[in-house]
Amino acid sequence: MKEIHPLTQWVINKIEKEYKDDVALLIGIKGHSTNGDGHGECFDFFVPATERGNNLAETFIIDGIGHDLYPRSWERLEDSVNLNDMALLLDQATVLYSRSEEDVKRFEDCKKRMFQNLNNDSFVYGKALECMDKALEIYRSMIFEEKLYRVRSEADCIHRCLSRAVAFMNHTYTESAIYSENQAYDGEEENRIYSCPGMKIVPDGFFANARKILEANDTAVLKESIFALLKTTRTFILERKPKLASLNEAEEIDYKGLASWYQELSLTWRRLRYFCKNNMAEKAYTDASYLQEEFLYIAQDYKVEELNLLDSFDKDNLSLLEDRANQLENIIKAILDEHGVKINSYSSLEEFLAERT
Repeated sequence: MKEIHPLTQWVINKIEKEYKDDVALLIGIKGHSTNGDGHGECFDFFVPATERGNNLAETFIIDGIGHDLYPRSWERLEDSVNLNDMALLLDQATVLYSRSEEDVKRFEDCKKRMFQNLNNDSFVYGKALECMDKALEIYRSMIFEEKLYRVRSEADCIHRCLSRAVAFMNHTYTESAIYSENQAYDGEEENRIYSCPGMKIVPDGFFANARKILEANDTAVLKESIFALLKTTRTFILERKPKLASLNEAEEIDYKGLASWYQELSLTWRRLRYFCKNNMAEKAYTDASYLQEEFLYIAQDYKVEELNLLDSFDKDNLSLLEDRANQLENIIKAILDEHGVKINSYSSLEEFLAERT
């Protein structure tokens, strides 16, 4: 039996003496150390069972090594289950103390469900897209930054988001930005905090552009490298979009919802036709752009093919846009007809009132 670290024993004694009913678990993290200091192995966090249990929290330094005994609630552990927080905290966890067997089982269930999510193609694809969106959000700020230290900081934040996205697409995880092949393919537990277990495939030029971030002393080069990483990672993710399973395996698609969407947007089609016929380019472009955004929405929610409207815009020949809009409207109607969904459409107010009264 492995000998208990004196600092671990100190915490356990404190729990048993002062917080026996208030702390469910004490958790250590394997490999969470630097230069053998073991700061995360003697303990990393505890799971409070009551509000009073949070009072166990304490930070201190021993022989130059900082220790943070902090609470992580069951609700916060669900963030790790859903890959919104550090997966490492479940994957590499060691239970150092437990209040009951039920608490241990609950913790193991969290770990099990996290791996189920990691192995679910649709789930990790969604998480990769979330990471990509966050990276783009930071990039929108970075492109206007001129100070080198700020650009470097934001570049690492962006690359960390992209590294997490790529890891998820590999059905694994990372807690840091991945700059080299060694980090990507290093599965050693003692390096897990700065590496990525089980990485198999990455976007084109991923490591080359990542190395430029480490080498660059110029904000322009940093921004170029980050843009290249964003572009190639976005392509990498979108090319691996999971295919929709057959309907008897997948969630039933609500085509009545698609009909409601069309009925609401039909007025936009009508306006667009009017603007095109009357050569009102500015207004036609505005409504066409709005429709294009909506097409992207239904492509995701109703599994409709991605419909391209704006490539047909020509301010000097709006009939092209009008024709394309009509084609796309007919595609939507055909989908609804194919699935037996009736559109609430009436030829006149009299017909509407007659049917409703």
